[in-house]
Amino acid sequence: MTPLEAAASVVLLEFQQSYGLGFVAPNGRIVTCFHVVADEREITAHLADGRVLPVQGVCAVDTRRDLAVLDVGLLDATPVKPGSPKFAQEGQDVFIFGMVAGEGRARWVDARLTAVQVVGASLTVYSLTGQVPADASGGPLIGPDGTALGVVTVAETEEGVVTLCVPWRYVEPLLHQNQELPLTVLTSDQRKPPRREVPDHPLALLQGSVVSGLEATAEGLAEAIRVGAPAYNEGDIARCYAVYAAMARQLIDTRDDCPGVQTALRAGLKRASGLGDVDHQAWAMRDAFDGLLLVIEKYLRVHPGHGRKPGKPTLLN
Repeated sequence: MTPLEAAASVVLLEFQQSYGLGFVAPNGRIVTCFHVVADEREITAHLADGRVLPVQGVCAVDTRRDLAVLDVGLLDATPVKPGSPKFAQEGQDVFIFGMVAGEGRARWVDARLTAVQVVGASLTVYSLTGQVPADASGGPLIGPDGTALGVVTVAETEEGVVTLCVPWRYVEPLLHQNQELPLTVLTSDQRKPPRREVPDHPLALLQGSVVSGLEATAEGLAEAIRVGAPAYNEGDIARCYAVYAAMARQLIDTRDDCPGVQTALRAGLKRASGLGDVDHQAWAMRDAFDGLLLVIEKYLRVHPGHGRKPGKPTLLN
């Protein structure tokens, strides 16, 4: 895919008072930076073939990685060629898109992928150099082989304006979520992280429980977190919630020897089901798990049983 061919996937996003960039993904949705569409209540997509379509909703968001997937229906339009889940190599020549002022179309410029930077445990970005347009955020970064290496974001730092790219590996999980969320999830209030509500259970919750059942429960909860937390950190929030909910249901069905566990997990599932998006639902289940792990740890210290030494449950991030 040449820059000209890749340009067919670039989408001009029109807002009430400004414009931004996005691009057509292989699943027919539009990917962009979250900050490009933040607080916008009305978005119109101008496709490269001349079609103008209203954005109907939001399929997925990842505010920590500045990503959003928009729904305009399943587009029959030229998508980008998806990149590898592996991180790109430093030193590559790449292409970046920007808007042509007053003409409603995109242009591309040459750039260079100069560094692969680890920002934290759940985020690695590419640093880019070149004559990057100031409005490049939300467009695709196209590698020398024509694949999309990720999503470009122009950010302000203490050292000035920098051009980064969020790698494709973080985009891919979002393309499978299809949450059908309203545009209101892009507002400032909705961008606040969920408030933690970890239950502070009394030890009486576990009265009558079998020690071996509590130990098995703690192991099951910790295992779910070991699987769900990395999925969440990779942006696959729906999978994280599915893992947590499945473990909760499994323990409810099998731990008749721990009625307090069943009660707490039913309450967690009920709370999660009443929340409006999968991010809050995942955290609601995590709250339920952490609350149970804490009270189980306390209970086993007092009632170790059968000579076993209670192990401290692992509370993963």
